[in-house]
Amino acid sequence: MKMIDLPFLLEWEPQILSGKKSATSRRTRYGYPGDYFEAFGARFILTVVCRFTLEHIARFHWWEEGCTCPEEFINVWTRLHPRVGFRPERKVYLHRFKPEAEYPQDTQ
Repeated sequence: MKMIDLPFLLEWEPQILSGKKSATSRRTRYGYPGDYFEAFGARFILTVVCRFTLEHIARFHWWEEGCTCPEEFINVWTRLHPRVGFRPERKVYLHRFKPEAEYPQDTQ
């Protein structure tokens, strides 16, 4: 386990701290399960990192991204990536995370 830098826009603070946002999609891999990061004064542990197309994330993981519907996820992605936009076939890494307090600790 190592600390990673996984930045978030300030607008995501309420969703992340409330647990409504439990995943983030990025063009590159930021870490591996067990790695941790700090955001908005709290520590989070990566639980899963897997690769999907943006279309797959928009269809099946939009709610983990803190969005209210697939269209919102598409709009957020397009706003954050204006030059390239939302390309359904593009593969990205989905990083799932949990607050550190919810992550099972190894007792050995």
